[in-house]
Amino acid sequence: MRSSRKTKILNCICVVLVLLACVVRLLGYHYGTFSYNSIICVLFTASALIWIHQLQRRLVQPDVRRNLTVCALMIILWILLRTIKYEFLPVDSIALRYAWYLYYIPQTFCVLMMFFSVLHIGKPQNSPISRFWKLLYIPAVIIVLGILTNDLHQLAFRFPNGMSDWDNNNYIYGPFYYAAVLWIGVLFVSILVIVFVRCAVPGSRRRIWLPVVPLIFGIIYFISYVVNPDWLSAAIIKMPEFVSVFFCAFMECLILAHLIPSNDNYGDFWSSSSIGAGIMDKNGVVKYKSKSSIPVTEEQVRTAEKSAIFLEKGDVVLRSHAIHGGFGYWTKDISEINKLNRQLEDLGDVLAEENAILDAENKLAEESIGIEQQNKLYDDIAKSVSPQLDKLGRLVDVPEQNEEMFEQTMKYACILNSYIKRLSNMLLLFHQNSRIFSGELCLAISESLEYVRLYGIKAHFEYRGESLLAGECVLTAYKVFEAVLESGIPGADAVLVNLDISVDNINLRIEMNNPDKILPQSFMADEIKELGGTLETETEQKTEYVSLVLTSGGEGV
Repeated sequence: MRSSRKTKILNCICVVLVLLACVVRLLGYHYGTFSYNSIICVLFTASALIWIHQLQRRLVQPDVRRNLTVCALMIILWILLRTIKYEFLPVDSIALRYAWYLYYIPQTFCVLMMFFSVLHIGKPQNSPISRFWKLLYIPAVIIVLGILTNDLHQLAFRFPNGMSDWDNNNYIYGPFYYAAVLWIGVLFVSILVIVFVRCAVPGSRRRIWLPVVPLIFGIIYFISYVVNPDWLSAAIIKMPEFVSVFFCAFMECLILAHLIPSNDNYGDFWSSSSIGAGIMDKNGVVKYKSKSSIPVTEEQVRTAEKSAIFLEKGDVVLRSHAIHGGFGYWTKDISEINKLNRQLEDLGDVLAEENAILDAENKLAEESIGIEQQNKLYDDIAKSVSPQLDKLGRLVDVPEQNEEMFEQTMKYACILNSYIKRLSNMLLLFHQNSRIFSGELCLAISESLEYVRLYGIKAHFEYRGESLLAGECVLTAYKVFEAVLESGIPGADAVLVNLDISVDNINLRIEMNNPDKILPQSFMADEIKELGGTLETETEQKTEYVSLVLTSGGEGV
């Protein structure tokens, strides 16, 4: 998702403010006739506050939003301390030295907040990081306290010529100073490792170059600073200011690369969504809607919160739900369901006509071998789906009077109809060729589960492998799957199907929660045994586990 126009404008303002600060420092460096440190402080503070506003507006994960906000506040504190030190405190005062010591509070905790933030890369929105990482506050506090109490022990900075000569760079670094530098170095290297290794968001890898840009500038700056601290780059932007800009730019690039999730450009997300949905405020104004959303009125949305509204001549159902500041609404196309309902109304006549056709074809069996084989095939299909056809007949003959029960009955009829259609198709394929491609079985299970979801049951299907399989094995696997569904409905509230296809085996595993009836282990026992397979069923805590293994005799593709 691209950045919104507001984000681009605010980011540009931040960049302009930083560049203005560089210009002010350059002018002050050459002319020195004005208090340029105060102006730089104001410009950097304004830029940091704008970035804080950006973080609060865009970041999705609360912990990341809080950590980066603290990081921005630490940067403001750092620049503010530096300004106070050079502009408002008398030279050689104790307060001046302690302002210098206080630099290490934002330095130490800023990089720690960045580290906590990148630990969330690749994690779900509300998933916290391990509490173990909070122990890092202990060494951070120890380092800060060690530097702030340097006057007592001089283990951070030692002054050979006494405290009075501390501000002339006449000091020697001590253990606490090296600990602070090592702390920043180790944490930042860890940040880089996490960013470039734990890049788990699929759409982010192609934009991983974004955080590399500030990293390159940082390396160039630090090399030039080490070679010649008084070089032009150091004169334009000092080390504290550059580190502040570098930290913010690096984290902002992580956001732009979508390694840190954000809800920027929310309208484009809704516009490109394939579902028919939208968001309406309390005044009836539609704020966001998808391309496939149909026009709706405020009255329709408010009414749809309590009961479904049928639009487009009954082919679209509108529902809504109250949210903060308005309503969220969505539509669902039920034209196929209506079509099936109309087909079910004529199902009795269709079945009668099919039986008459089968009788007529049986009388002509002696005239043509082809007709005889076709009649046999139709007989096999009718026999295979006769239990489902009987159920459909009973559903049509005795319709439910209650509208809600009638709707559920029709949804159950869709499950049966899907099985009849798919099994018939498989039998036709089996009649033409003894082997059936595994994709037919996957499509059949997927379509049946679509209607199971329509019925109100949660369903999930996973499959692995592709092969040409023995037709008997494919048909048996689908019959076992359908038998589990019909024995568990009504009553079941969730079903999980896992299908493994290999050259040698078909492995079908079904888990159904709270089924009405349990599939007997003796179901199709003779057929399964003849195919060299096994069927195992067991129940544990209202969950039925069914495992079917068949020797497929397939040909891998």
